[in-house]
Amino acid sequence: MQTLNGHFDGKVVILDEPADLEPNTKVKVIAPDAGENDRALVDGFARVSQATFQKIWDNPLDADYDRL
Repeated sequence: MQTLNGHFDGKVVILDEPADLEPNTKVKVIAPDAGENDRALVDGFARVSQATFQKIWDNPLDADYDRL
């Protein structure tokens, strides 16, 4: 998976740099709502990922790190 930077020109999304993708590769674009900035988007992803990270990190093997 890649993170690609781009912008919306009013009609289409344009990538800001060349991408190493095969022709017809499907992509999913996630954009902040009007008035939000990139930080709000990152914070949103962190919130929705929190439950998954909790499951991964909350295990007996990880308990050693809790004591550091």
